[in-house]
Amino acid sequence: MLRKIGNLLIWGMVLAVVFLSLGFTIYERNKIVCTEVRVEITDSIQNQFLRSKEIRGWVLNNYPNILRKNLDHIDLRKIEDGLRKIKAIEEVTVFPSIVGKGKPGEGAVVVRIRQREAEFRVDVPGRDYYMDGLGKSIDWTPNYTPRVLIVSGVVPYEFARKKILPLVTYIKKDPFLNAQIDQIHVGENGNLTMVPRIGDQVINFGSPDNYQAKLRNLKALYKEGFKYGGWTLYKSINLSYNNLVICLKR
Repeated sequence: MLRKIGNLLIWGMVLAVVFLSLGFTIYERNKIVCTEVRVEITDSIQNQFLRSKEIRGWVLNNYPNILRKNLDHIDLRKIEDGLRKIKAIEEVTVFPSIVGKGKPGEGAVVVRIRQREAEFRVDVPGRDYYMDGLGKSIDWTPNYTPRVLIVSGVVPYEFARKKILPLVTYIKKDPFLNAQIDQIHVGENGNLTMVPRIGDQVINFGSPDNYQAKLRNLKALYKEGFKYGGWTLYKSINLSYNNLVICLKR
């Protein structure tokens, strides 16, 4: 009997300590205020559309009262939703953190971001932007110019998303073609003209339809037909016709 009473007393003391600790933790947390905004851009080496300074400025500009505010009273989800409207952001998480400088009551709002990755750049009068692999646009910025294929001419957004994106994705997955094609120009009729990196001939591609077969024919021409440098003899390559490649001499 005495052993049972002793065990109950011990468990009672343990529970009391737990509740006191939880109460103290909640009390201490309620005193933690935001003293800074930290920005972590996880892919800043691969992509540089955004800078930590710009994101920090955006947060402080849109939520000027965030500093010295209790961390528990900050609407982190609202900040996330606002940041998701920035086109260069693919993923964003906002969460609270203890600063850890040895000063009690100091906390931070941490913004962790992953950027979109550009597949190609659309350079048309009045608008200059990038498009990622999901067909989302990324605003052009003077701070960062990724080395991607350039698309110019008459390029409606849906045409770029539905017709150009799969073609460019196919080119990028092939090391030979990716090293060879430098630019695509879209005419008013939707036909494409490609500019190669090697040689000064023009590639008349025709419509982007059936692009896989056309690109396979182009690759075969360069690797077999022009094996010994014969591309210097021709001023144009025509891929407009199915299963037919026409080269026009100078």
